[in-house]
Order: sequence, then C-alpha cells, then structure tokens
Amino acid sequence: MVWHPGQRLFGGRYILERRLGEGGIGLTYLAKTEHGELRVIKTLKEEILNNPAWKPHRDKLRLDFRDEAVRLAVCRHPHIVQIENIFDEGNMPCIVMEYIEGEDLGKRLRRLGVLSESEALLYIRQISEAVTIIHQKGLLHRDIKPRNIMIRSGKSEAVLIDFGIAREFIPNVIQKHTVYRTPGFAPPEQYELEAPRGEYIDVYGLAATLYSLVTGVVPTSAEERRHSIPLEPPQNYNPNLSNRINYLILRGMELQPKYRPQTVQEWLALLSSQSEENLSSIPPTQAITTNTQYRTTVLTDQAEWQCVYTLRGHASMVQAVAINPDGQLLASGSSDNTIKLWQLATGKLLRNFGRWFSGHSGMVHTVAFSPDGELLASGSWDETIKLWLLGSGKEARTFKGHTNCINSIVFSPDGKLLASGSADCTIKVWQVISGREIRTFTGHTDSIWSVAWSADGLILASGSSDYTIKLWQVSTGREIRTLTGHSFFVNAIAFSPDGEILASGSSDSTIKLWQVSTGREIRTLTGHFNSVWSVAFSPDGELLASGSWDQTIKIWHISTGREISTLSGHTNYVRSVAFSPDGQTLASGSDDDTIKIWRYE
Repeated sequence: MVWHPGQRLFGGRYILERRLGEGGIGLTYLAKTEHGELRVIKTLKEEILNNPAWKPHRDKLRLDFRDEAVRLAVCRHPHIVQIENIFDEGNMPCIVMEYIEGEDLGKRLRRLGVLSESEALLYIRQISEAVTIIHQKGLLHRDIKPRNIMIRSGKSEAVLIDFGIAREFIPNVIQKHTVYRTPGFAPPEQYELEAPRGEYIDVYGLAATLYSLVTGVVPTSAEERRHSIPLEPPQNYNPNLSNRINYLILRGMELQPKYRPQTVQEWLALLSSQSEENLSSIPPTQAITTNTQYRTTVLTDQAEWQCVYTLRGHASMVQAVAINPDGQLLASGSSDNTIKLWQLATGKLLRNFGRWFSGHSGMVHTVAFSPDGELLASGSWDETIKLWLLGSGKEARTFKGHTNCINSIVFSPDGKLLASGSADCTIKVWQVISGREIRTFTGHTDSIWSVAWSADGLILASGSSDYTIKLWQVSTGREIRTLTGHSFFVNAIAFSPDGEILASGSSDSTIKLWQVSTGREIRTLTGHFNSVWSVAFSPDGELLASGSWDQTIKIWHISTGREISTLSGHTNYVRSVAFSPDGQTLASGSDDDTIKIWRYE
C-alpha cells in the first residue's frame, strides 16, 4: 500500500502532507489533524512485512512496534517526544507523535562543524533529565546519538526521539540484547547477544554524543576499541575544550561498564566534583586504560606498495585528492579553505588556488579534474562550486544554487556537465560552459556525500546519510532505483571503468559491490575497523582502493573480494584516495594534514 499526500487516515482524523524519512524497517510521514495541527505518523514498511524472510517474525515486528508507542507514552517529559495516538490503518500499525519543528543535532553539527562547550552541555543536561525519567520507568533508550536529538526551532530546547530499540531492564541482570546499535555511540555491551543491562549503557551514549558535539567527530566505535584502536581524547580534536569536559567524556566512555559512572546523575556529578587544576594533572589517556597502541598487520604483498612521498603544505585536514587525466598532476582540497596543485612524479608544490579574495570561504571538501585536463572544479562548505583554469590558476566561474555544504562534485565523461551532491539533500547538474543549473534531483532524505557518473554518461549515482544509494537517469532526472543494505551513512561511491559495478563505502565499516543493471548486491568487503570514507577503482577495473577512518588504505581484488594489501602510515582518518591513469600510483589525503603518494613497485 502506497500512501499519498492528501490521503486520510484513521477515519479522516489525520491527513497526510508528505513523507519525512525512511529507516531500516519504518517510514515517517508529516500529517495534519482535522484542526490543522501538524503531527508525525510512524509506520512499518509494507515491503518488510511482506518479505518472505520476515514472515515468521511479522507478529513480533508489530508487537515491538506497538511496544515502542507504549514505552514512549509512559515517559512524559518536556525533553521527550510525546505520543498522541496508536491505531491500525489496514494491516499497518501506526504511531502518532508530536511534530517538532527544528533540526536534529546531526544536521546542526554538519552545518556548524562543532558546538560551543556551553551549548553542547546545555543540550546534554536536558537530555540527561529525559534519560533519568526513562530509567525511572525501568527502560533504557540504547540509541542516544546526535541524530536522535531534535532542537526546537527558535528555542534552546533538546528533545529525545526514536525509542525503536528501547528495552526494559533489571539492573545488572543478564538479558538478551537486540543486534541494533549505532557504531561510535553504542557501548561494547550492545555488541554482545547476552550481557547485563544497566543505566551505564545510556551513560556511554550520552558521553559519546557530547564527544561528537564538541569535536564534530564520530568517536571510535567500541568494537574497534576492543581491537586495540584507541579512542582519541576529545581535546586532541578541540584543544580549547576544558579539562573537566574532556574528563567527563572519557569517564563516561570507559569500555568496562564497572569503570563508568553507574547512573546519569553520578556521571553529571563529575562536573562539580573535580576542579580544573586537579584535572589538568591527569594524563589525557588515563581514562582509556583498555586501549593499546594500534599496529596494522602487514600483509605479505604490502611490500609491493610503498609510500614514496609525504606532502606537507596544508594547514589543516586534507579532505580530497584527485589526479589529472594524464597522470602528471595532483590536486588537493583542505579544511584550510585552499586547493593546492602538486607534481605527482616529484611531490613538488606547483600552485595554490583560492588565495586572498578569490577563494573559498569554507572547507574545500571535494575536487575534480575535467576530462580534457584544462579545468579543476572545487566544492566547498561555503555552498559554492568554483572552476579554475589550470594553465593560469585563475578562477573561471562560481556556481551558486545549493543551500548547504557541497560534499561531492564530478564531471560528465564528455566534460560538458558537472554534477554536485550537497547536504541540502539534492544533486544538481550544471552546464560547464555557461554555469547554468539545468536539473535538480530530489529524493534523498539526508545529506548527499558522494556522486559518481557512469562511463557512458547516462547514469548518475548518489550516496547519502539516509543509508541509501540512488541511481538516476541523467537525461530525465528520473530515479531508476534505490540500493539498500548499508546500516549507516553511505560516504563514497564509484563506478567501475566498464560501468557494470558500483562500489559503495559506508560508516558501517563495510564496502559493498553492486550490479548496476539489476541493483543486486554482489559482495560485501569487510576488514576496516572504522568508517570507509573513499573508494576508487583502478583503471583496469581489477582493484579497488578504500580509505578509512581506521587510518589505513586497503587494496581489494574485485573478482574475488580478497583484501590483498593494507597501507599504513597516516596518523589520522584517511578521507580520500585516487588512482593514477596507469594504476601504478595511489594518492591519499588525511586528517593528519598530509597527502601520501604510494607506488606499486
């Protein structure tokens, strides 16, 4: 059953306005009451209920769905989303909730980068009050994260939403856990099928959320930390952070539950129990006693890939790298708002773009060479795209039209068009010669992180924070299909040279290979311990390179899915990777402010 705007539900009591979002098993709609008041209606996906694999679990799905409504209904608090009604529409269970006008903290972070310490602490205190009420009702939320916290429009009021995986608990009694969790915000107990439950589970989520708010970074996941990948103290990302907040976060994110404060009140009490003077003498890693120095296992064929140059010149994180069509030049974009041009063979810096008044006023998140090698395009979080003449270094044109950060740009194979993906949830196609916007693709419900053009120029692909990949027909703007399977943000996508395979990298730490013609998932590549932020095919289509927040680059064999090399050397997240046209050189950009050039010897 497909619901359309204007459709009346529950005997006409609610009138649908539009679809708001889509999760793994649920859909949310904006609706109006008979009196014109806005509400949110949540229901299950019909294709989930009708899926043969889910048939044995239908009754359990409906029961769990209704239980979410009941759990919400008993938790009345200004900082908890309120339930109005529960009903069935046909065979579909529905929950009616208050509509919160505003933005979630995930979107706020993407817009602002980081929050001030005082603002972050204000919201965390409010949500802590809500969580305390939840705990008093014998429930755990278990999914506290920025995206599940709404800020009311025009007010400094935070509201906790999404109780889909909330569960009852008896303190410290071993109970079965569901497999749902959000890496970075879930404690190690949620990775176990059976483990004790306690308020300390939500303490970890609150601390991890505070970590993200004051750093703009998703913390290292508990699973990765258990594999000896360290949790960086938040002060490493935000040197202006006070010692007491740094300490509060690290104590709340202790891997062992017994070392964490056992209740939310105990955790917040740490703010007043320690002075800045006392905390300043605590080594920054004291609170992460379970971590050890991370060492990458060296694979036997890794010796064939060698780092020949480390390029230093950017004053901040290197967000993007690209190699020009003849393999002579390397371009890089950085959080220092600049673009640099390098000689690939020697690592020599040739030119700076975007200096003085002609440059970007925000982070340069993406760069791309035109197929003829004469132009360089750059996309920035200042919401603009710029075209640069390689010969002179002058700015040729600025494209304006997006209403949020530009995350990805790509030229069409003939160089006549440019596609851009933005945090405003749209893809735009521009005419290069005139700068005219000729088409806008809409359909994603969250930020678009990556766009890719098929080799024949007929299809555009987009990867989004809504966990999906969409394929679009360029000539009409029609959505061809949506690929689902990732359980977290899709950060990077790339077509194989023959256009038959699409690779996607995700914050769920996996890479998936898809058959373009059918949308079928061919294979999932696992091996990274953190978000995969970039993927690139070798020119012959036999290899795939992936860059990850686990600080490594991996090389994969496409036909077998085998990991054949791991390249280590960066000391922070790897944001971008690019192959040279001959496939013998690989470039990588990292949050350690450097670019590395790797050669296949």
